[in-house]
Amino acid sequence: MLDLERARAETPGSANVVHFNNAGSALPPAPVLRAVIGHLERESQIGGYEAAAEAAGAIDNTYAALARMLNCTAGEIALVENATVGWQLAFHALTRDIKAGERILTAEAEYASNYISYLQCAKRTGAVIEVVPNGADGALDVGCLEAMIDDRTRLISVTHVPTNGGLVNPAAAIGVVARRAGVPYLLDACQSAGQMPLDVAEIGCDALTATGRK
Repeated sequence: MLDLERARAETPGSANVVHFNNAGSALPPAPVLRAVIGHLERESQIGGYEAAAEAAGAIDNTYAALARMLNCTAGEIALVENATVGWQLAFHALTRDIKAGERILTAEAEYASNYISYLQCAKRTGAVIEVVPNGADGALDVGCLEAMIDDRTRLISVTHVPTNGGLVNPAAAIGVVARRAGVPYLLDACQSAGQMPLDVAEIGCDALTATGRK
């Protein structure tokens, strides 16, 4: 269970504002402030490369910490500049051999920049983008997804929690369908990482992308 008193005590900004945009960029807690400011101060004293070398153990521990959070191995974690770069690397790796007429299935509530990449991929390769309808609850309809999959389906790419509206797509149920069909599954968890539990073994995705600031 979340210890609310401790969380508030460790988050200085919570004394001044009621902040609801945690999925956009959360108020940094005191340990984060100390780590960032402390590292900048150390850089000012000994230099950037030297400070990075000195902090190598703590930086390496980030991989293990993220692996524990996501229930995977440290070797499955990659740290890059930002979530967009991470998603692009995963998407282009999963679609590098896609051919004309092969299909990418996605959700109605998809992140705009992800969809731009789908369009670019379709223009470049002749691949087809198809949107899975929503169910009555507004989330991706898993039954429709399963019915749409055929031997030309090369990727299922979905945003777990879209930017606005509070919608949560059924990530684990999508994973069951993807595994059963043998179709790679890319999950954009940029809005959900840090806000809800994420277990990639349970979700069944082939790649998950997120950002640290949230």
